[in-house]
Amino acid sequence: MNQILKVENLTVKIGNKIVLENINLSVNKGEIVAILGPNGGGKTTLIRTCLGFIKPYKGYVELLGTTPKKAVKTGKVGYLPQKSATPKNFPFSALDVVLLGLINKKLPKEKKIEIAKKYISFVGMSGFEDYPFSQLSGGQQQRISIARLLVAEPEIIFLDEPATGVDVVAQEGFYQFLRRLKEEKNITILMVSHDIGVVGTFVDKVAGLNKKLHYYGEPKGFFQKHILEELYGAEVKLLIHSPECISCEYFYVDTPTSKKDI
Repeated sequence: MNQILKVENLTVKIGNKIVLENINLSVNKGEIVAILGPNGGGKTTLIRTCLGFIKPYKGYVELLGTTPKKAVKTGKVGYLPQKSATPKNFPFSALDVVLLGLINKKLPKEKKIEIAKKYISFVGMSGFEDYPFSQLSGGQQQRISIARLLVAEPEIIFLDEPATGVDVVAQEGFYQFLRRLKEEKNITILMVSHDIGVVGTFVDKVAGLNKKLHYYGEPKGFFQKHILEELYGAEVKLLIHSPECISCEYFYVDTPTSKKDI
């Protein structure tokens, strides 16, 4: 498999604080990787560093065979940051939002609309083109936002808490959609998430991150009591049985969430 992202000996400082320390990982084309860990553990910082928004203190990141900033300029990298509330008076329709992904493409308006509608259909939102974006559900807004990324035909997309605002019932369908995106489009996906129980079923690799990388590999290796306690702390509550993990009893992690992620 072709390596699409390489992080080597990465250390990141924000002010005088070391947020990430000696991170090493590689991602191959077509993989889905979930970045899991407690709030404040550096998950968002890792994504932003991989995108070139934050400069490493030590080590380096290679994205699409070049520096992150050069990779982003190619248009082959998509990024969906943490979701914020959409104002009720947000003036754009679902179609308008997707068309924003083509704003830098020199194409006739009719061609842009054709491409946008194609990807709206792909994400399962046909018929919603003229709906006000602000009136869509959280899950529908995320699908439209991903369609906005897809119109540029990226090779890799970074998603920061993509299930935020998506109700519990819709979460599994959302992750199934991401799996279909990987299988049909061969797009690589890096995703920050707190949804440990759901994510483990749909991703190829898990990165357990809390300042340091405590685990990187297949999901079934992550769901072990000693790894979870090392990652989340001794006070972790292991509540739900995991059929994926033979060597442990539980995998759901209940930890305090008052501290905002970095």
